[in-house]
Amino acid sequence: MIFTLVMAVRGYDLQTLWDQMEANEKITTNEISRLTREVTTLRSNENRQMAEISYLRTEVNNLKLWKGTIEKLSEPQNRFERLLLPNYHPDAGVAFSAYKSSSFNAASFGRHRELVYDKTECNVGNGYSTFTGTFTATISGTYAFTWTTCAGSDSGAIGIELVINNMVHGLLWTDSQTPGDEECSTGFIIRTLNAADAVFTRSQNNSAGHFGTIRSDEFMRTTFSGWLLF
Repeated sequence: MIFTLVMAVRGYDLQTLWDQMEANEKITTNEISRLTREVTTLRSNENRQMAEISYLRTEVNNLKLWKGTIEKLSEPQNRFERLLLPNYHPDAGVAFSAYKSSSFNAASFGRHRELVYDKTECNVGNGYSTFTGTFTATISGTYAFTWTTCAGSDSGAIGIELVINNMVHGLLWTDSQTPGDEECSTGFIIRTLNAADAVFTRSQNNSAGHFGTIRSDEFMRTTFSGWLLF
């Protein structure tokens, strides 16, 4: 009788212990799920913040370039020189070829924002500005323009349009489509310009949005070029 009673008590204790273990396991599982969700959210926030930091670094570098240019133009000897194109003769022709010196994030770049190609291969006539990304026609005539945009392997995608005097005259869309794929697209137009007409490229203001990395490095370049035909 005593043995049976002891076993019953022990059985009750074991059952209670088992129920407590199951309850603790459920709590632990729920806690692991919550922590997993928090880690995923933190990683997403980290990626977004890294993209924003990259964008801000680019903005700081651009501001430094602008500051240096303004200081140089403020010097007395440059106040008059900047109004003229040094040593330029119309019969020498007009041509420029420029490219971006670094890649950038398309999503944080924004819409209707002008691309600044900060390096030049040539700039005959000095009509192109590496500080604004704009080509200003030095003489009237018929010009050819071409621009190339390269999308990175992280499903990069962006639309770039060529603008003349604030009117769109050319469009292209670059999309690497699949992870690991890299693509470049090139636009080309011929237009007759008057002296002082302004030409530049900018990101499109479309509903599709822009994504991933736009490449411009030692393997592929995002470029803008133009030249006087006649």
